[in-house]
Amino acid sequence: MDPKPNITEFKSPIPFEAHFTWSVGVLMEKFIEALGEKKLLASKCPGCGYVVVPPRNRCGKCCKEMGEDDLVELSGKATLAGWTVGRVRLDGAGGWEDLEVPEIIAAVKPEGADSTLYMPLGECGERDLSPGMALVLQWRGETTGEIADMAYFKPA
Repeated sequence: MDPKPNITEFKSPIPFEAHFTWSVGVLMEKFIEALGEKKLLASKCPGCGYVVVPPRNRCGKCCKEMGEDDLVELSGKATLAGWTVGRVRLDGAGGWEDLEVPEIIAAVKPEGADSTLYMPLGECGERDLSPGMALVLQWRGETTGEIADMAYFKPA
């Protein structure tokens, strides 16, 4: 039986170049652009009123289509729904390394939204947390219109 080929050594006899443009869609483009202005946008369903962040083009509750006219701005305030604490991270070589300071990732329910975001928590430790506690979005110092403009949520 022949051994499996080593994919990293495989060379295609056919030259291949990919030239394409990929779009996240109009609503996500608006969402990301608004982050540069320190604004958090969501979609509010015109059918059932469900509010989802980041915006979507179709309601997850009633399947009604949502568009630019259905975008709403949220305050940046939120409540803590749940969290997990990371004490290690992947090292990029198939293993992991211990973190000097544990990282907290939280399920955050923005005020005025029916959905949750999964974001880092900052300026607090795991012993400071309790379900339902008030949080506020901390923006990156200089915003440029990218997801990383939302630095983390912190206790309000």
